[in-house]
This record gives sequence, C-alpha cells and structure tokens, in this order.
Amino acid sequence: KKTLNIIVSPPIDGISRIRLNEASTYNALSSKTLKSLINIFKALNNEDKTKVIIIEGLGKGFSGGHDLKEIRSIKKKSKYKK
Repeated sequence: KKTLNIIVSPPIDGISRIRLNEASTYNALSSKTLKSLINIFKALNNEDKTKVIIIEGLGKGFSGGHDLKEIRSIKKKSKYKK
C-alpha cells in the first residue's frame, strides 16, 4: 500500500516495513510525511499482526532529516512550533 511518499508493506512473520520513498529529497521529513508516519504508526499499533517495524529509506540515503526548505519557508512562529 502506498501513502504519499511512503510505502507500507503488510506484515510478514510479524514484521512490517515502512519505506520512505522520496529519493529526490533524500527522504526529508516534511510536515506531510511526518503526519503520514504518525498515522501509519497508529494504524500498525491498532492491529495485532505487527510486532516489529522496520523503517527504510529508498535511494541514496535513509533520511536527510527535517525538510529544511519547508522550515525556512515558515513565517509564523506558531506554525513553526506545530
């Protein structure tokens, strides 16, 4: 199943895989990606087939960390804190 730039594989032997799939940004964690990850974690937590979650980054790197271009574009402090 694919959600935005994240691919979630169904559990096999209790192991679910989450693949960050935005190689062009080195899998940067934008606010949209972070929200999707939280929703995926909640969904996996609510089913009893997953015992282990493996997070991978497709492309050249696991994750470039926060999406700094997005953070720099935020003008309001309240939105930044969110």
